[in-house]
Amino acid sequence: MIKVKVISVCTLSLLNCFLIANGQNNATANEYMMQAASFKKNMQPDSALIYLEKAAAVFEKLGDIENVINAYNQSGVILTRQDKYEKAVFYLEKALSASSNLPDTNHLFIAATYINLGVVYNAEGKYEQSLMYHYKALAIRLLKLGQYHADVATSYGNIGNVYRNKNQLDSAEESHLKAMKIREKVFGPSSAEIIESYAGLGNTYREKKDYSSSLAYFEKALNNKIIQRGEGHTDLVKFYKYISDVYYLMKNKQKGDEYKTAWEKIE
Repeated sequence: MIKVKVISVCTLSLLNCFLIANGQNNATANEYMMQAASFKKNMQPDSALIYLEKAAAVFEKLGDIENVINAYNQSGVILTRQDKYEKAVFYLEKALSASSNLPDTNHLFIAATYINLGVVYNAEGKYEQSLMYHYKALAIRLLKLGQYHADVATSYGNIGNVYRNKNQLDSAEESHLKAMKIREKVFGPSSAEIIESYAGLGNTYREKKDYSSSLAYFEKALNNKIIQRGEGHTDLVKFYKYISDVYYLMKNKQKGDEYKTAWEKIE
């Protein structure tokens, strides 16, 4: 009887030690993620990468696959913004490798990795690879979120941008229109979110030399941005530039100069 009691106590003690250690490790990993977020906020991306790597290692020991993927995805995004595409792909491939341990092969974290890879390959001019990953992400989002969701609109917008860069302008227009219709239904025609669609369509129609349609969408984007930010905000500058450029392409120097003066006053 005494022997049995000793074994039970030891087993219970080991279990407690395991739970305590796991709790401490989880707290440590979360602390690393918080430190990484702080470094990102303070424009110290290299330090953020160090702590994301530390967090990923701890989460991996804990078997917390979702957070492993999240940490690697964040690393990939940081490196993409630094134009370090090869390193970005390295971390994003690690995220994909980790995702093979998820029970759900259509997890939204996998879609996020696909999107990040799509962004990298678009930046590198590898448009076919970019489209492949963006369409994979879209398929997961449609399955998990349904047609009328902001993230689905974002995927269509991403696809539209790649098609425009690829100079397949009809496909770009189709994708941006799909994104706009979703955002209009979800957020409304005067929302901040729909501005991305207006800008995407404005850029696409400019490339198609349909300048009147381009102006119409850029002006919608500008008006919405004024509603969101107010007159004179620096966020308006790029839209004044877009409109100015289109007027110059139309050989309308007077209007081009008018909008150019508007953004020069803000800058």
